[in-house]
Amino acid sequence: MADSISVEQLKEQQEQLLQTVNNLISQKSQLEDQLENCKVTLSTNQGALQYANALIEACTTKSDVDNVGDGNVAEEIDPVVVEEVDAEEVEL
Repeated sequence: MADSISVEQLKEQQEQLLQTVNNLISQKSQLEDQLENCKVTLSTNQGALQYANALIEACTTKSDVDNVGDGNVAEEIDPVVVEEVDAEEVEL
C-alpha cells in the first residue's frame, strides 16, 4: 500500500492548510484596507484636480485677471530704532 497516508500526515496537512487559509484571510484584510486608502487618495486627488481646473478656467476666462500681481511689489521698509531701557531692580 504505497498510496496510503497516515493520520499524522493528514493532521499535519490540515494544520498547514489552516495556516495557509488564515494567512490568506489576513492578506485579504490588508488588501481591502489598502484599497480603501487608495479610494480615499483618488477621491482627494480628484477634488484637488477639479479645484485646480476651476482656478485655471477662472484665470483664463475672466478679463479682470490681467492686473493680478500689480499690487504685489516688494516695498522697502525703514528699520525701526528701539531705545535701550535699563531694567530696575524689584524686591519681592
